[in-house]
Amino acid sequence: MPSDRITIGRFSSLTYLSQKALRHYDRKGILVPEIKDRFTGYRYYTVQQIGDALKIKTLCSLGFGLAEVGKILSALSARDEATVRQLIARRQKEAVSEIERLEKITSLLIGDRDFSELFAMNVSEPVVKDIPAMRVISGRRTGTYEEVCSGVSTALMGIIFSPENRRNGVTITGPCMSLCYDGDYRETDADIEMAIPVQGQVEIPDPSFSVRTLPAARVVSVIYKGPYEHEGFAVAFGNAFRFAAEKELETTGPDRQVYLNDPGTTPAQELLTEVQIPVTG
Repeated sequence: MPSDRITIGRFSSLTYLSQKALRHYDRKGILVPEIKDRFTGYRYYTVQQIGDALKIKTLCSLGFGLAEVGKILSALSARDEATVRQLIARRQKEAVSEIERLEKITSLLIGDRDFSELFAMNVSEPVVKDIPAMRVISGRRTGTYEEVCSGVSTALMGIIFSPENRRNGVTITGPCMSLCYDGDYRETDADIEMAIPVQGQVEIPDPSFSVRTLPAARVVSVIYKGPYEHEGFAVAFGNAFRFAAEKELETTGPDRQVYLNDPGTTPAQELLTEVQIPVTG
């Protein structure tokens, strides 16, 4: 057999990648055997592809998904260093976030902590409070929690700080908040309104946003400290609803989440979110 034709078995032993993995990479178009024998139909790798195989192995070990691996290999081939750096920086950010999450878990599990504390971590005691009516600029969308909260709040800030509204003296008078209109958890089509309290004459070029008055409400309030993650909010909401039931308060909607500090400048573990459940009775 010519030296530039390497069978899948031999290629597997040279690269320390299983044949199953190589076939998977082939199907995904990440590492396709370069030579196909027109008589036998057999497919062979080449010596040059060993380097690509080792790059794939390294990138996968660093936590890159195959789609990202494909993009990095294409960018390397095209000498597109900017794309490679962007993808690596994003993976580094993800890794740092994961390290912080694991460190938090470790700190919670170390020592003789009362087991029940694990389910009450970083959540304040519920209280009943009255929230006055407030004038807000808002936008309501359907999608994932992350997409709607991030996308709509960014758009709202863009409107508030537009040159026209800066000239009009528009100012923010309170923290950004989200209002959830769903009766149950929705993975990809949650109905969410993002709102920011403002004062001044607001010019809005996009009719999908509006200025309105949120009605006054009596709420059960719980403050959660920590990252924006479903588990933490679940504990906060659970405590709020349990408190309401104990006090024989009837819960109404929509639920509110008030973001008390800036996620752009605040470490994830220090983020404060106030969960507000409107009640009557």
